[in-house]
Parts: sequence; C-alpha cells; structure tokens
Amino acid sequence: MAGIAYYVGTPPSLQSVQSLATVCPPQAPLLVIPQGLGAGSGVGFQLPTLMVVIGVNNTVGWNDEDTTVVHVASSMSVPPDSLNWDLNMTGGRSYCVTLPAAGTYSYEIGFSPSTYAGIVVVKSAS
Repeated sequence: MAGIAYYVGTPPSLQSVQSLATVCPPQAPLLVIPQGLGAGSGVGFQLPTLMVVIGVNNTVGWNDEDTTVVHVASSMSVPPDSLNWDLNMTGGRSYCVTLPAAGTYSYEIGFSPSTYAGIVVVKSAS
C-alpha cells in the first residue's frame, strides 16, 4: 500500500541544500502560493515549469500568501551534482533556494490532503 510520508527536516540519508534564504534576490523568479489554497480553493491551480540559467536567475523563490496552512516544498528529484531541499513555509513569507547544477529539478508543494508538483529546468550559462 502506497502512502504519503511527511517529515520535518531532511532525512539523514539525504543531503540538504545549503543555500536557502527567506529574502530572495530581485532577479529570482517567484512562484506565488495564493491565499486559500490550503483551504480547498486550489481547484485548477498548477505550478508552472520554470526555465532558469546558472548565474543569472538560478535562485528560485516561493511567495507563500496562504495563511490557512503550513506548506512544505520538497525536492523530489535533483541532478546528480545537486542537493535536496525541504522548506516548511508559513503564510506571508518568501522562501528561496539556489539551484547550482544544470538539469531538471522536480518538487512538490504539499499540505494535507493536497500536493502540487512543479518542475524547474536549470540551464548552463554558456
């Protein structure tokens, strides 16, 4: 039987990304989590696929406007030269992560009972 596991922090078997911040640089793409998403008003909500470039805008942020629940943004798969991340986000704040390696990063933003999947594609600066 498959299930969903929620945890605080990163399990010991996963390395955690070191570049997390609550103040995003001005060039960082910000994904907005709208107010009420956790209260069930997320019908039709979908995270966009982002394309970013190393050294230009490879710090990605989430602006959590939803004060109804705590959201958890977790990496699901990352390129071999990168690290995983978990962000416990509270409404009214922004959270950022720098993605240092080229490749495709998949992540989920979850709260019980809903989960939304997103993708960030990081390209080399060349």
